Amino acid sequence: MNNMQIIRDTIEELKEQYFADERPWVVTYSGGKDSTCVLQLTLTMLQELHAEGKDHKHTYVVSSDTTVEMPIIEKYLQTKLDEITAFAETSGLKLSCHKLSPKVDESFWSLLLGKGYPAPTSTFRWCTERMKINPATHFLEALATKHQSIVMLLGVRSDESQARQTSIANRKLNQRGLSPHDSIPNAFVLSPIKHWLNEEVWTYLSKVGEDETSYPWEDHSYMMSLYDKGSSEGDCNIALNPGSPSCGKTRFGCWVCTVVEKDRSMEGMLLNGERWMEPLWEYRERLYNWRKPESGKRDDRRRDGSKSEKDGGGPFLMTTRRELLDLLLQVEIQATKNYHKMKKNDPEYDPDEVVTLIKDEEIHLIKQHWDHDGDIENSAYRIAQKYSRLMDEIVETPLRTKLEGVSDKFNIDLFERIYEIEAYRKNISTRYGVVGDIEKRIVDFYKGEFRETN
Repeated sequence: MNNMQIIRDTIEELKEQYFADERPWVVTYSGGKDSTCVLQLTLTMLQELHAEGKDHKHTYVVSSDTTVEMPIIEKYLQTKLDEITAFAETSGLKLSCHKLSPKVDESFWSLLLGKGYPAPTSTFRWCTERMKINPATHFLEALATKHQSIVMLLGVRSDESQARQTSIANRKLNQRGLSPHDSIPNAFVLSPIKHWLNEEVWTYLSKVGEDETSYPWEDHSYMMSLYDKGSSEGDCNIALNPGSPSCGKTRFGCWVCTVVEKDRSMEGMLLNGERWMEPLWEYRERLYNWRKPESGKRDDRRRDGSKSEKDGGGPFLMTTRRELLDLLLQVEIQATKNYHKMKKNDPEYDPDEVVTLIKDEEIHLIKQHWDHDGDIENSAYRIAQKYSRLMDEIVETPLRTKLEGVSDKFNIDLFERIYEIEAYRKNISTRYGVVGDIEKRIVDFYKGEFRETN
């Protein structure tokens, strides 16, 4: 079967599903090739139905924004969502875009820097549920409740991997070919391109502009270039080799991801014209190394005071969290400088580009967490203002400064260390751990002072 016939058959199947009930559609869109393929097929179908006056229900385009995507990918996705929204408005389509982000108290920086969560591992992958699953679940559950039921269109394909093939094969389908969602009541899943091959997806996307159908985009050349750059393969050219395994399996994710040992996509970007993001890669490497218990950057107990048996370490120490926030704001500035220096002759160059990696509201929440954990210096605001962030925020006189008027620096330093332990451990069930930690901190402190004076 030729590619044109596959496309036409898929669109006709989508029409059958569309008219089968009154449930609104939800198209999950990541900006990647497979989700773009499904969205483009859906847009084609909707335009055909709109021309006939038969588009009778709403379609929601839903995207996930973890807020720690690579800046280049985050900007690309936002641009596409803006284009899709404008296209829907001018075309009169019953379609809207929705970008879903985690609540500030579940964001990556609020948890890692604020509460000291160690960088994620394969056995402690605390990020995925909070940053992707929860925001999507809340939105989709509300939508399913409002409309009684929804149909979700996913860009999953058996050709992606053996695991994906097995997952698709094991799904229980009803008579219409829909499968119930694993966790969202009254939500059903449709996978319109599950049998498409990798090269069929790329061939379809590369044909944009060759027919009379209108789309929010003129072509997908920029998306293809992102796949080329992220592949880390020098000879990966999707336009010429749509079936290439290295190109087809390129994955983009959070730039801070430490679940994988090596971030191949970021490394590929650096090798292929996006060297300006190198400070982000270096920061990610630091997170990967500092999460190791032997790094000395983590507490040897959990927040409840118990010994950690899973990986031998507890949260990041307060000193580590201060250092990481300071370094993160340095990375923002350096990445911005790099961008304007290295990309000024690039066709995609934006003279107003500013790399922002952490939001002000996250810094506010981090400050609250640090206060709770015994920080006596208003460190979060002081660090932020050091890099011209939160300049309108009134920084109260730190407790440390107040104490300097009644005691010497030596006693204040020791007090600060003991106060952090007391504040950090105040909610634990047994006081034995607190006493032991304070004794150890005093011994270590005096050892340090002895070394400095000798």
